[in-house]
Formats: sequence, structure tokens, C-alpha cells
Amino acid sequence: MKNFDIQLDEEYAQKLAYIQQEADQDTVEAIKSSIELRYQQLQQQKTDPLAKLKQSKFIGCFKGETDLAANSKAIVRSLMQEKYDRR
Repeated sequence: MKNFDIQLDEEYAQKLAYIQQEADQDTVEAIKSSIELRYQQLQQQKTDPLAKLKQSKFIGCFKGETDLAANSKAIVRSLMQEKYDRR
């Protein structure tokens, strides 16, 4: 077993203390469980394309008119008229 000497700033020391208290774990157990959780996340991303996409900064895409941004107000107005015009 390797020994590690780490220095945590105040923010991370408080977070570690919180995890220890909430999970009723000592420091080594808390660090091990955190490492295990991150390891599992990385392994899942490796094998699950959807997990990779969910972790990315990609927002989304759709098919639409090429001038959607330029004409968005007119398009919304037209859609609202269609929906609520009761003639």
C-alpha cells in the first residue's frame, strides 16, 4: 500500500469533513469511496456513448430553417397566431 501526503485548501478540507460526517467514514474510507465513484463514472463513459454525450458541453440540435435566429420573432408570432387565432 502506498502512502500519500496531500495538502487540501480550506474549501476541500471542509468538503471532506462534510462527506466524512454524512457518510460516517474516516478520511481513508471517504477518499477511497470518492476515487471509486469517479473511477466508475470514467469507466461508464468509456463504454456508454450516451454517458459521454451527457458529460459533454453539447446542448442539442434540431432540424429547422437556416434563418431561424434572424427571423425568430416573426416565427414565434406566426406560431402564436396559428395556435390562438380562433376565427
